[in-house]
Amino acid sequence: MSYGSNILGGFVGTLWYSSGYNDNSAATNIGVVTRVTPRLDPSNINVRGTGERGLYDILLGMRDPRLTIEFLPTNKTFLATYQSGTTGVAFLHIKFAGSTDGLTLVNAKINTVSVEGNHNEAVSATAEFWGGGSTAYPSGIIQWNGSVPTQTWGVRTTTPYRWLASAVSIGGATETQWWSWRYEVTNNLQRLGNVSTGGTRELKARHRDVTGLIVIDLEDFDEFGDLANLGSEMAKFNITIALDTTSLLDCDYCRWGVLEAPFGGEDLIAKRFPFTATDLTTLTP
Repeated sequence: MSYGSNILGGFVGTLWYSSGYNDNSAATNIGVVTRVTPRLDPSNINVRGTGERGLYDILLGMRDPRLTIEFLPTNKTFLATYQSGTTGVAFLHIKFAGSTDGLTLVNAKINTVSVEGNHNEAVSATAEFWGGGSTAYPSGIIQWNGSVPTQTWGVRTTTPYRWLASAVSIGGATETQWWSWRYEVTNNLQRLGNVSTGGTRELKARHRDVTGLIVIDLEDFDEFGDLANLGSEMAKFNITIALDTTSLLDCDYCRWGVLEAPFGGEDLIAKRFPFTATDLTTLTP
């Protein structure tokens, strides 16, 4: 680690992905980075002493690189393809404008992701990416070291989707009076170790949890009752959330959570509708 006279400041960071690294393969812009939270866990193994108070040694365990990236999406296909946690991103790049510094996460999968649209705002996303493989140390991360990888860098897009690019439907009916929508996906990844290198053999997604929240303006209180009335105890319904006509969530097997939101006589009736889906799509009833 070196110390200079300059302190690293913020840059216009963009997120990219590609199928190859430093081989002229095409890199596609995903979104504008607003915050990056790196987490490098060496998974230290403490060898405890039997006749001494301290440790005999501290051993390096299975390295666990993760990056939590908050970004404004500019590529709807990326979210729709990789949010499930079952498809891996070969190379995920963080690239800064006008700089030769950057990072590449190798063989990454999304462990958790939340996507959110709010009235009169840009659509935003937060994803926790787990790196895999043992391409570089720390395992799964390549530091550029002042040399930008030789990729065919595509168009750098800094205009993200705004709230009008999204659409919400409940029970097959398009909802136009929403204030906000949000859904979260937890893929519950498990890291499988490589006994030869101490790195990662594979990242496997286990059961998936999908929850969300929609805040809607109601015309009258009867509409609250209409939405809350499921007809029968076992009835389930569809919720679809689309971005630029591409469905990110489209599940026929949803149920409302606890429906409650206080309001006063001077308030408009904007109600919160939390929901649970059985999956991202209708494939899992």
